[in-house]
Amino acid sequence: MSKDYVKIGDWNALCDVCGFKYKASKLRKRWDGLYVCEEDFEPRHPADFFRVRPEDTTVPWVRLDDGQDENLTRYVAEEGSGGLGSGLYVPDSYVELG
Repeated sequence: MSKDYVKIGDWNALCDVCGFKYKASKLRKRWDGLYVCEEDFEPRHPADFFRVRPEDTTVPWVRLDDGQDENLTRYVAEEGSGGLGSGLYVPDSYVELG
């Protein structure tokens, strides 16, 4: 829309994105502060307003392994084991602590 015409109280202005000349009343201020024409106007993305609450990663209680618990059964994962629950029982006399 580069045709010049007179509109009382309005002036010519350029779109900050495409550079075409428009009347200032036809330009809109975008969320990033640019004055743009209707084709270049885009609303701010809703994800910009999304705030994540901090996650509490603390555990409710902790038991220190000092090697003094004789009733504790220890398992050592086997090579190539299929995941949790598979393992080999090892008596405390074979486990090096520390």
